[in-house]
Amino acid sequence: MPAAIVLAAVVLTGCSHYGFSASVKTHIATVAIPVMENETVEFGVGQDLTDALIEVFSDDNSLRVVGEDEADSILRGAVIQYSRPVLSYAAGGSPREYKVSVVARLSYEDLTNATVVWESEVTGWAVYSVSGEDGELATEEEARERSLEKLAQDVLSRTVQAW
Repeated sequence: MPAAIVLAAVVLTGCSHYGFSASVKTHIATVAIPVMENETVEFGVGQDLTDALIEVFSDDNSLRVVGEDEADSILRGAVIQYSRPVLSYAAGGSPREYKVSVVARLSYEDLTNATVVWESEVTGWAVYSVSGEDGELATEEEARERSLEKLAQDVLSRTVQAW
């Protein structure tokens, strides 16, 4: 019996430092997301990325999106590449599918400690079919929106996982 008590004490003590919360909060509770610069010829893609980032951060609610003057952290960046190459051709030789790809150069900074938490180029992409068959994306605009959503989700993951 005493061996069982000792074993239980060791097991419980060994596991006592583990928690069950989804993430460990730091001193950072808010994030500012100013308008992303657009270094491409694709009109409006910087603003569209900004909107996608604000939406995913607001939906996730790990960090509250606020203005720069009240933020603990800031996400800055620029869209540096937008491309739409042909991915596949139909039997007659005309384009059948395109891949929309958006690349952004971003940095996430802790304003409280004046440190850069991470810097990276992040890519989002989606494929659309000219025919729009089988529920596929049918337009460049739909693929652009999906690309930006994927990019924003990746940025959110990088940001909150840094904690």
